[in-house]
Amino acid sequence: MSVIERNEYGAVGVNKNVIEKMIIEDLMELSDLLILCNKKGKPIKDKPTPWIDPDQYDAIEVTEKRGEVNVKVNIIARHGCNISKLAENIFDSIGETFELLRLEKPESISVKVRGIMSDVLIKRSIEVVRNNA
Repeated sequence: MSVIERNEYGAVGVNKNVIEKMIIEDLMELSDLLILCNKKGKPIKDKPTPWIDPDQYDAIEVTEKRGEVNVKVNIIARHGCNISKLAENIFDSIGETFELLRLEKPESISVKVRGIMSDVLIKRSIEVVRNNA
């Protein structure tokens, strides 16, 4: 759990799953540029439901060790999109999520591009990292 604010009445905290859910909701808005995938690069099917599919949590990994938060995102980029601009959009989106919760930005955010989707999936292993140290 990450603590947001501590005062004389107690502490307000946010569970890791809440942060992951907020990140997934932001990434779903970029569905025309990316497809969420698991660590092995298998696409997570986009289901038109009003709630988040539990499989989509496989695409995000939020870890906290010794007060340092790290975020890893696994995606498949759509053909024709610029990977560096896509990664910047993801970095900014995750940073805004942490600002909304009044948390410090993650120590590092890692976007792992597991493939490029055109007519078929072309496997790739590209990692773009932003360090906020």
